Amino acid sequence: MKKIFSIFILLLFIPYSYAQEMLGLINSNYSGIYGIASNPANMSGSKLYLDFNLLSVQTFFDNNYIYWDKDDLMTFLKTRETPVYYTEENEERSYSIFRDNESKNGFQDIKIIGPSAMVAYGEHAFAVTTGLRSMTSFKNLPADMAVFLYEAIDYQYLHDINFMHDKRIATSSLAWAEVGFSYSYNFYRYKWDSWSAGITIKPLIGLDAAYISIDNVDYKVHYDDSASVYNVAFEYGYSLPVDYEEGGYQSSPLFKGFGLSADLGVTFSSMANGHSNILFTRLCEQQYEDYNYKIGFSILDLGYIKFNKNTAFYSYQDASTEWYRPYDTIKANNLSEMSEKIAAFFIDEENDGDPQDYMVLYLPTTASLQADVHLDRAWYLGANFYQPIPISKRSIFRPSLISIAPRYETARLEASMPVSMYNYDFSNIRLGFMFRYGNFFFGFDKLNIYLTNQKVTGIDFYAGLRLNLSNTLRMNYIKGKCDRKKLRNIETFDFRNF
Repeated sequence: MKKIFSIFILLLFIPYSYAQEMLGLINSNYSGIYGIASNPANMSGSKLYLDFNLLSVQTFFDNNYIYWDKDDLMTFLKTRETPVYYTEENEERSYSIFRDNESKNGFQDIKIIGPSAMVAYGEHAFAVTTGLRSMTSFKNLPADMAVFLYEAIDYQYLHDINFMHDKRIATSSLAWAEVGFSYSYNFYRYKWDSWSAGITIKPLIGLDAAYISIDNVDYKVHYDDSASVYNVAFEYGYSLPVDYEEGGYQSSPLFKGFGLSADLGVTFSSMANGHSNILFTRLCEQQYEDYNYKIGFSILDLGYIKFNKNTAFYSYQDASTEWYRPYDTIKANNLSEMSEKIAAFFIDEENDGDPQDYMVLYLPTTASLQADVHLDRAWYLGANFYQPIPISKRSIFRPSLISIAPRYETARLEASMPVSMYNYDFSNIRLGFMFRYGNFFFGFDKLNIYLTNQKVTGIDFYAGLRLNLSNTLRMNYIKGKCDRKKLRNIETFDFRNF
């Protein structure tokens, strides 16, 4: 168990996949398809009338449980040599832990955005996106259990203490493929006011999932060879590409469940020069309408996936057990045998230990507030706020986020330096950086780990390539820019002149 957990944590640190929100890019007027992720209504105000994404990869991981020293991270990035830490009993670990009394939380997010397209036509905008996503979270892991996971049961400083926890402890992991269909409509335009609404509907294909939730637990570790669980209520389930009887990888079925999710959003803009009334016959003749400021609100990832292929789900209420080494050690050759042993330990009167053959997990539903101010010429100041609103105890938990991001944006060149904070932790302020040149961009949302001696509790990176903003490929799809015909300089009607 310890070895599996260590490998899992190590994989989360490998920096090859998603920053949680691409904070340096999502507020940009050139974000196009990427801006849909924070608010589907953003399409209406884009400077682009067409946008094509080839591929983007993004990775994010943050927690307050495990860490690497900065020097160890630098060594790993250079040599791929995994660092070695030691427990109180001098057992090797590939990471170290914080030993304070705070509950431990963590979130990992990997996303690949595949071929996608967006088109704006007057007051309407449409998009089709494709992607692969993987999320893992753990929440409210008590400090004592966190230490036992790291040190093992022979950690004598926590022996003979009765620990009682009635706050739900949960960890869940979910991977899926999705196709998004987005629509945005600029439904109100009067004087300097502009309102837009947007929606994204996403059919979801479940690839794999795992889930554990402990509603309450009352336990004591007596010595290094015995423990008592006086009362516990918990449930767990899995739907994995594994043969539960024989062990080993099992590729079929690839699709283990299906679901549906939606993003909903609305945006208000205070326009700088009123509204354009110029008719257009070609998409490129559409006029971009500048704003002084805009404010948006959205609900994201409102949905679920029901897994019913290669799925097992167990639930126990008011269970208890006594554990003795080596007689009750849970050593199993496969997942089915492990579940049978757990059932033998924790059987209760209300549950006969038989599993359900389906499991429903919910996406990390989140409320989002966005704001953007046009300061001067190519200078802007954007802000974002994300607050999780889990709709079920079987939801992936997404951390809260507050960010402010000044940026400089032009069609060819764009740079931003977002400053962000997760879970209202004022002691862990993140400094990020994003750079875009034409149709290629990359960025970090936690660049300061490379600049200070902070312990490394997370890492993120994102990069992407799109078929847009490229004069060389004749794919510079900016509103008002037509290759064959230059529009005359027509002043935009401004109500404030009257």
